Amino acid sequence: MLLLRFLLLSLLTALLLGAAQCTKNICKDSCCSFVEGFPVRLKALRFSYAEIRDYYESNDELDTSLFNRTVLDHFKSPYGCSVMNDILHFYLVTVLPSAISGQKNRKNFQTPIDNIGNLFQELKRELVKCRSYFTCRKPFEISSVKNSYHQMGRQGLYKAMGELDMLFNYIEDYVASQRRKR
Repeated sequence: MLLLRFLLLSLLTALLLGAAQCTKNICKDSCCSFVEGFPVRLKALRFSYAEIRDYYESNDELDTSLFNRTVLDHFKSPYGCSVMNDILHFYLVTVLPSAISGQKNRKNFQTPIDNIGNLFQELKRELVKCRSYFTCRKPFEISSVKNSYHQMGRQGLYKAMGELDMLFNYIEDYVASQRRKR
């Protein structure tokens, strides 16, 4: 009886391990590997952002949003790659440098903001490298996001930094949608 239990347990374990291997996506190129490994990068983004979130959210006094439903719809469109590329560029060139320069007396913000910038830079490089994998198309216009940001004046920085978690969700949804396609 004990031997039978052991054999059944062994068989069940082998079946579960085999099923787990079947559901794992086998990547044959670096773009697929990037998409499959993205959850680790996303976790690092969220960890870095958690260190500064309260400050930016508490200083965001505006009711309007940079990342409204229209931006989310663009992320979910065939132009999602272009949307993500443009928004990452906007953060790398405008938002994150402003966040760093505005935090001269808050040295503990430097590292999380740098980490977010480095991960955004890496994500942007992978998007460019894997344009055919992500089927990038161009018609997204980021000008409405940039115009809103500039109209918000100094509060635009707090809004953009305060909405990073929303942006992370959009990026996560987009990358996950690419994963499901393959």
